[in-house]
Amino acid sequence: MGTPVRTSSDEPPLLTHRGLMEPALEMEFTAHFARRGGEAAARAAAAAVTGVIEAPAWFLASLLDVGRRVSRCLLARTAADVCRIVLTADRGGLALAGTDDTRITLHGDPGNGATGLPLLGVVDGLHVHRGAQGHVWVVWRGPWAPATDAQDER
Repeated sequence: MGTPVRTSSDEPPLLTHRGLMEPALEMEFTAHFARRGGEAAARAAAAAVTGVIEAPAWFLASLLDVGRRVSRCLLARTAADVCRIVLTADRGGLALAGTDDTRITLHGDPGNGATGLPLLGVVDGLHVHRGAQGHVWVVWRGPWAPATDAQDER
């Protein structure tokens, strides 16, 4: 478990499995990893970015599983030396992406973010995109946990 994002140590977390708390509108967290570290390095990067969420173990475990799938799909499609895992949270849900593009954000300004890239295909529910410079983006987008979920206490 990581350290949830807070405005100060005595304030509630800004990011939980239910979504963003006021005043946050969007947050993005990135962890770079060396490709030579393979899936173990990618898993560590996914754990780093998901550790900012205060959530029950079941929610974090499912998000880490998505991170493994994203990184495995990315590593099968790139030969780049450095890759990264990107977690983006907004009012609509979460996006977890793996990419060999170390410059562009997932959403960014209109026309600048990776979300506008052409879709190459869908692999195991993951959207695979390729940028103009040949960079690969593997993106998963999911909802926040429903407010009445009985698993909250686990």
